[in-house]
Amino acid sequence: MALAYKKILFATDLSDLSFEAWPHAVTLAERLGAEISAVLVLEEPYALAAYDQYALLLDAMRDVKPQVERRLAERVKDHPASVRVETVVLESMSPVQALLEFVKSNSTDLVVLATHGRGGVSHLLLGSVAEKLVRLSPVPVLVVRPPKASGK
Repeated sequence: MALAYKKILFATDLSDLSFEAWPHAVTLAERLGAEISAVLVLEEPYALAAYDQYALLLDAMRDVKPQVERRLAERVKDHPASVRVETVVLESMSPVQALLEFVKSNSTDLVVLATHGRGGVSHLLLGSVAEKLVRLSPVPVLVVRPPKASGK
């Protein structure tokens, strides 16, 4: 049985660490003749604001969305001409749920992302998008570990 990865979702938060996974997504896409959807999820600020301030924060997030879209397009522009890349910025209360819905609605075959490698209390408080995707994704997930502090 041949594996046919034709649509790859590259998930990013625009951090340098998240872009550790970009070369992996590009190399796979180039070798397999796949296309990449570079997806960023703007998390709605429901947990950060009192009820009366939620609308203001939501408007501010939507005001910044065009800047985020431009920045994402800029960050993924370096790839071979043979690889088709689209950029998508989603808004959601749950980044994991938004990515899972994107996977299902876009016939995605593979998810590629980096892990921040958090442990201890920060992992407990913040959770892990990568970990949740590995558990819940209906398609394979390639998780790229962060480089070690002493170098790769």
